[in-house]
Amino acid sequence: MSSLLLISLLTALGAAYFYFNVSEEIPRIMALTIVAICFILDLILAPWPIQLLILMLVLIATRNVSLPNQRRLG
Repeated sequence: MSSLLLISLLTALGAAYFYFNVSEEIPRIMALTIVAICFILDLILAPWPIQLLILMLVLIATRNVSLPNQRRLG
């Protein structure tokens, strides 16, 4: 596992812990932003089997999601 991946993962976990234990609004928003950035970075830096597993989970989870019925005008 890459050291950059591990540092990003630990930073995300620390920010998530901070997010759940702080009651003020601005620090919570900043912690959530850090978690989102680290999550995207972790997805990019993850080894390809993990990326493939995440892709499969997303495809399976969104299979039953569909757009609402749209009426045709006219």
